[in-house]
Amino acid sequence: MLGSAIDVLWTARYDYQPGWVLEPHRHNYFQMLYVLGGKGAFQLEDHTFALRPGLLLLVKPGVVHGATASAVIKTLDIKFCVRNPRLRTALLRAPSCANMADSPVPELLERIRFEGERQKPLYRDVCRALMAEILLLYLRHHSGVDERPAAPVDSHELVQDSLLRRGLDYIQKNYAGSLGVSDIADALGCCDRSLRLHFRNALGVRPLEYLQRYRLARAKELIEYSDYSLKEIAVRVGFQNVQHFTRLFAAAEGKSPGAWRQRYREGIRKDVCINPRFENANRTREIVS
Repeated sequence: MLGSAIDVLWTARYDYQPGWVLEPHRHNYFQMLYVLGGKGAFQLEDHTFALRPGLLLLVKPGVVHGATASAVIKTLDIKFCVRNPRLRTALLRAPSCANMADSPVPELLERIRFEGERQKPLYRDVCRALMAEILLLYLRHHSGVDERPAAPVDSHELVQDSLLRRGLDYIQKNYAGSLGVSDIADALGCCDRSLRLHFRNALGVRPLEYLQRYRLARAKELIEYSDYSLKEIAVRVGFQNVQHFTRLFAAAEGKSPGAWRQRYREGIRKDVCINPRFENANRTREIVS
């Protein structure tokens, strides 16, 4: 198995404050850094990359790298070893960055962090499998193949059903507004009943159920990665009031939005060692003017 040739060492969710620097250094393992938000610069040998949301950086073994933050930089960071010769060679030859804003990479990185924090049976195997998926997505991105999913549902029927695909695309582009079944059906040129049948047959949910799930998924991203108030988030994802949003979010996640944000922020800058023998060295420091 490809995953067995990957050893995930460490991961963390970091916020680099303005004026912080990551001192130039090198190590003998791979590292990936996904930028959730903020501004700054990342140095790899003689190259400087402007940090922006959606950027995924690949640091190769032995390469000197460092960073500076000009605004709060929110990142997902992971360190790993690759023992599979073919995969290692492909990564060493791959470019050092990619725009992965429309990919599932941040969700996969968060799942690795989740597994590492809880350390349930076989957690390291799960982390290896998730890391293998990230690396394959990265390499496929550079092969010129568009890996973006048509919707956050992996379904063979989804690919075949053109009306459903258009319906999902319409919801994802207009979810923040006031949407009803009739609005979606009118936009697609079909009747309400036909729309419901396509959703039920392919996804097993009603159109408005899918809309609600999609809104909650986008809300979760804003809760974790932005500084918007919960009221602002509710409005941004299409809920009429924060009370309704809070009730639905708690029913879906088992925690209120505020409790979810608190738990997430408690994990920022918390080392999560997937390999228990790995010790991470903190090389960040604040520039004193």
